[in-house]
Amino acid sequence: MLPELQTERLTLRPAAESDLDALWALWTDPAVRRFLFDDVAVSRERAAEVLADCRAQMADGLGLWVILTRDRQRVIGCAGLMPVGMAVQYEPRLAGEVEPLVALDPALWHQGFATEALAAAIGYAFGPRDLPRLAGVTDIPNEASHRLLLRLGFEVLGECDGPTHRMRTYRLMATSRPQH
Repeated sequence: MLPELQTERLTLRPAAESDLDALWALWTDPAVRRFLFDDVAVSRERAAEVLADCRAQMADGLGLWVILTRDRQRVIGCAGLMPVGMAVQYEPRLAGEVEPLVALDPALWHQGFATEALAAAIGYAFGPRDLPRLAGVTDIPNEASHRLLLRLGFEVLGECDGPTHRMRTYRLMATSRPQH
């Protein structure tokens, strides 16, 4: 199971079925779905499938957290650790790897919340989960995610084709992780 994680300003709580509406609202925001869902409209049914897939990973210590403000008043995003998905067909070196992900309400971008949440997920991955490394995948036009991964210590592996955009791939070794 995923533990609850605390940061200075955030609580990351394992996603529950009751979080579906909040996640669906986040995932349907055009700025969020642009890269997270390759700009494909996300139906409530598709959001439920994604949430169920993420929840199924929890038995392996992976999955999805909802990001809440410390006062727990509302969901402001999600963060997760998931097996690398479709990117493997474009970059086979990522087969079997785990990648962190984060999506945040665009009204809260540029305030450090994504960095804070992703650093907590990475800390869990390399601490209690004891993973030796993490992979990262971004669409090349997604410069914000590129800067985020570099800020957290990821190194660029290369570039490859992707389903919508060319993708940039990354790796972070547990032994080379900067301390936050």
